[in-house]
Amino acid sequence: MAENQLPIFFRFRFLWHLLFWVLIFLMYWITYGGYLDRYHEELIISLTLLPSRIIGTYVFIYLILPFATEKKKFITFGILAVLHAVLYGFIIWSSYYFTNRYTGYYDFSHYSLFYLPKIFNKLISNYGIPVLATAIIIFKKWYVDEQKNKKLAEEKLAAELSFLRAQVHPHFLFNTLNNLYALTLIKSEKTPDIVLKLAGLLDYMIYKSNDDFVPLEKELDILESYIELEKMRYNQRLELDYQIEGDIDSHQIAPLILLPFIENSFKHGASNDRAKPNIKICLKVSEKFLQLNVLNTVPGETKKDETVGEGIGLKNVKRRLELIYPDLHDLLIKFNKKHFEVDLKIFWNN
Repeated sequence: MAENQLPIFFRFRFLWHLLFWVLIFLMYWITYGGYLDRYHEELIISLTLLPSRIIGTYVFIYLILPFATEKKKFITFGILAVLHAVLYGFIIWSSYYFTNRYTGYYDFSHYSLFYLPKIFNKLISNYGIPVLATAIIIFKKWYVDEQKNKKLAEEKLAAELSFLRAQVHPHFLFNTLNNLYALTLIKSEKTPDIVLKLAGLLDYMIYKSNDDFVPLEKELDILESYIELEKMRYNQRLELDYQIEGDIDSHQIAPLILLPFIENSFKHGASNDRAKPNIKICLKVSEKFLQLNVLNTVPGETKKDETVGEGIGLKNVKRRLELIYPDLHDLLIKFNKKHFEVDLKIFWNN
């Protein structure tokens, strides 16, 4: 993760380290100086002990701690941590001992340099500094790793969505060109109109549907254009009921998320029905959700596995719904011998 992408409390590393040691210095000076009301003496002692505290802390977090956090050698880390603690307590006590011996602030004549109780006392009273620094380092590492994982997950999601969206274009184009080919075989007068509408649809798909969300009104215009294409193909043979209810001007929706369900009703219903195919499309828009209901008749001779088998279109749109509206959609697909029905609800994320 780039340094300039971290929050401000993880940037300006030198200044934060400087602030940390200033606060540590002030805490020990004020605490021990106020204990005996000897601020001048404790000021000198705190300044003398500061280099030992700094060196001991950085040795631990940069040389010893990585054995646990990076190399995962916990036994080695434990041994080194114990040795460090003993040595750290001895160094702090040594600095404290010699400072008082030469300044005479406190009477240390009856203590030896290797007086174990005092070494242990200095270890206890000063080892909180490496512990605190370690906690900060571990928190920073955890936070940075979390941000990296989050960014990778977002990039993976964006790549998958981009791939799924790219699949919509050739899939739709393939089906529509099949329709166009069928009309050219019979030299239909509707062919120029179909080419014109197809050009408009492709213009939208290639150039205007790359945003994450588009106005619902524009998306419904695309649905209507597609339905018009299909009506031209089937002419009077198709019974189509298309209704829209509610306010479509104040909402946005993921582009091309509804079209596959409409397309599927024609592909698996009308195109396989040589008699009188029937398709009902009802779209309701409310303040809380959008509901799309698509019902198409099924040819009597069609086997269930053939009809409900998911091609690239439905698999694609199901996955897109899971990624874009993970907890904001309900999809129900019903099938019987006469009808295939899709009921979709997309809840607005207000």
